[in-house]
Amino acid sequence: MPRVYDTRNGDATKGVRRLGLALFLVASTFAFGTGLLAGPAIHVNPSTALMDQRVWIRITGLLPDQAVKMIATMEDLHGEAWKSEAEFVADRAGAVDLDKQAPVRGSYAGVDGMGLFWSMETLGTSQNQSARSSPLAPVVMELDLEIEGKGVASASLTRLFVMPEVTSLEVREGGLVAKLYEPGTGCPCPGILVLGGSEGGIQTAEYAAALLASHGYAAFAVAYFGMEGLPQKFVEIPVDYLKKAIDWMAHRQTIDPNRLAVMGGSKGGELALLVAARSPQLRAVVAYAPSSVVWQGIGGTGSSWSEGGKPLDYVPYKPMAPARNTANQMVLMPLYLASLENREAVQKAAIPVEKINGPVLLLSGKDDQLWPSSVMADMVVARLKERKHKHSCEHLSYESAGHAIASAYRPTTSRGGSLALGGSPGANARAQADSWPKVLRFLRTNLMQKGSE
Repeated sequence: MPRVYDTRNGDATKGVRRLGLALFLVASTFAFGTGLLAGPAIHVNPSTALMDQRVWIRITGLLPDQAVKMIATMEDLHGEAWKSEAEFVADRAGAVDLDKQAPVRGSYAGVDGMGLFWSMETLGTSQNQSARSSPLAPVVMELDLEIEGKGVASASLTRLFVMPEVTSLEVREGGLVAKLYEPGTGCPCPGILVLGGSEGGIQTAEYAAALLASHGYAAFAVAYFGMEGLPQKFVEIPVDYLKKAIDWMAHRQTIDPNRLAVMGGSKGGELALLVAARSPQLRAVVAYAPSSVVWQGIGGTGSSWSEGGKPLDYVPYKPMAPARNTANQMVLMPLYLASLENREAVQKAAIPVEKINGPVLLLSGKDDQLWPSSVMADMVVARLKERKHKHSCEHLSYESAGHAIASAYRPTTSRGGSLALGGSPGANARAQADSWPKVLRFLRTNLMQKGSE
């Protein structure tokens, strides 16, 4: 028989209350568990990360199929304001996962969890520009969520150029102009000589060195022109100077002299191959957008490099006017490509890469408009094979990517000033994201084992 509640003794009332309370608890658990009662929220993991580290961003607490806009802003080390944005539609659970969902419109297209990072575009100098205590000071990225034009949630992410435990040392001795970054482990660790390109100075090399030190290497950023006490023109820069830098590293107690490598990009990639071919202490080479030959100097006649006070053989530029693109930027790639037709000069000026005492990793973009780095990297690989180089060599060449593909997860929308660098922002970002972990793996494989050959 069904039970009959007698309202006079309160049984029915107590039963209804118990049932209501149970339903409320279930509903509350569901609501809070899915974020419905908590409201929209942005989840960032990790909230503090190195510049080259992937970050996961997720939005919760939305209604199913609700349209939202995510806006990312930051101010860089030079006081430039940057911004990107993307619009999404929430899934059935009222969530948006940037690693799984493509924006319906925005600064980037397709599924890309780091799309908001590389697609940022500059807005010019920030009116709230703050003084930086260091060129490598952390950068804060702000994330704001809007629904129908109204802000509903926000979060921030701190991006680091260098880990807090990394130490640095200015070096101005023996003619060297350099800066050493060390991981602070206290024991002898692998050393990497880091070289910038034709921009001169030390800043580009310094950024890379700080990042490498954050991954466990003693990274020695060395300027070789464009600073006080160094050549002011890119003509007949002495390679001997870099040998002095290698010797300095080899004699430092915190650096293992048997685990040294060199990394450079563009003209620094040319120099990296050149100095490694003359320095058996270097056991590995990473060269971004490199050259296979010594080129004529920039802004003057004669060779780019010298040794023992004598200029090295070089490939002269073919007399021709540089091409220009629709943005009126100089496109130098055709000039370099035409100059490579000078077979006699190319043969004499070829970098003797077969003398490199270790493995070589080359990286290039097939749409490099500054110079034909993919073609020249292939020439390096061919020479190594022909001369039966006993170490490994790999060339990572990326479709539709341009000249600037180093590191990862930085804005790739820069147009390159007066010089065309090539590649689309998306293709450059994909090349960076794919290549940088492979560079770290290459260095780890060839340097992190004590006594590695």
